[in-house]
Amino acid sequence: MKRVWILRLLILSILWVGLGVLALDGKANEQILWQAGVFSLLLLIGAALEKLVAYQGDPFLLPTVQMILVIGLVFITRIRPASALKQFWWACLGLFIFYCVLYALRDYRALGRFRYLSGLGAVVLLLITLLFGVTQGGATSWLHIGGMGFESEELVKVAMLIFLASYLSEHEEVLRVGTVQIGRLSLPDWRTLGPFLVMGGFSLLLLAAQKSLGTALVFYSLYVLVLYVVTERVLYLGVALPVFLSTGTLGYFLFSHVQVRVATWLNPWGDPSGGGYQIAQSLFAIGGGKILGTGLGNGIGASQVPAASTDFIFSIIAEELGFAGAMALLMLFLVVVLRAFHISIQAADRFGQILAAGIGILVGTEAIIILAGVTKLLPLTGIPLPWVSYGGSSLLIHFLLLGILANISHGSATGPLYVKNKGREYAA
Repeated sequence: MKRVWILRLLILSILWVGLGVLALDGKANEQILWQAGVFSLLLLIGAALEKLVAYQGDPFLLPTVQMILVIGLVFITRIRPASALKQFWWACLGLFIFYCVLYALRDYRALGRFRYLSGLGAVVLLLITLLFGVTQGGATSWLHIGGMGFESEELVKVAMLIFLASYLSEHEEVLRVGTVQIGRLSLPDWRTLGPFLVMGGFSLLLLAAQKSLGTALVFYSLYVLVLYVVTERVLYLGVALPVFLSTGTLGYFLFSHVQVRVATWLNPWGDPSGGGYQIAQSLFAIGGGKILGTGLGNGIGASQVPAASTDFIFSIIAEELGFAGAMALLMLFLVVVLRAFHISIQAADRFGQILAAGIGILVGTEAIIILAGVTKLLPLTGIPLPWVSYGGSSLLIHFLLLGILANISHGSATGPLYVKNKGREYAA
């Protein structure tokens, strides 16, 4: 209990010290401070609720994410105070969703019953977005309903994870060993591998048609890595790499905006005031931070780097907190991924193991792709940094996934002693 309150007080200290510095600089107004107070109260109520209902899951998972979240809230306030007003409300709603999923979802294994419904729902949602969605930033990934917009791809991630975990948990043995012999290779039959490939192929084709290539890269990485983790067959990685290179090359020749991004990635200094402006300013901001940073509110990247509160928020953090602060943020993401893998190992059933590992892989993949983009290791993709970048859709969905992960952890500690598996029971 003492540890829970110490962690929460540390998190709130970071939040209020940051907002205090920004208030002195005129960035954090009274309305933001009031909303931060509501968020702080909700955070403390949540900590008390964990004790009240005897939560026995991973004690470090939520505090680590809350630490990441408050860093994002402080920097969104520093960059765009008007956006921070909305982000605080999204953060409060995200915490509410987390606790609802954690305690209202009685048995996470019930999610596995909706395997094909989840997969079909993901494909249908992508198709609806392609036909009726709104194009922003070159990609058709937004749906507007009743004057409110949301990024449908975020919800598709949840559906796809449920499909993957359920499908792979049932067909794991065949996918690992294979039933069809081709030379020295033993491959799964089409009846087993077909639905997996069809669902993944349709999803990736629809994302490519939407020109949402960043999300397509996340989905492809998720499919391949989860399949490898479950089967431990290097063969699947060997097949996935040439497929990725060939489809990437095809996408380069089909989409002009991909050609621009690749050219900018290869040489942003060829047009530093035009096409290369974003990445050039990002690199200037990161380099200007040096070891300890310029100090909160003292960097110039917040006013110079485009999309500073969304795609390039890490660049602003690296400038004002320096290499030390940037590495601290990366370590927090690493802790989240490692805790997810630890929960996966401890899970009482195979569905929970795969689902927990998939959530960890998803968060890690998203973080690596966006951070590689802003540091010029990969072409820019435009996906948000989980729990840090401004945006309600990403924030709420990642709290939903976090709630499922915590539910698996809590269920592993308090669940039934026996788990049914294909009609048999074995000790969990």
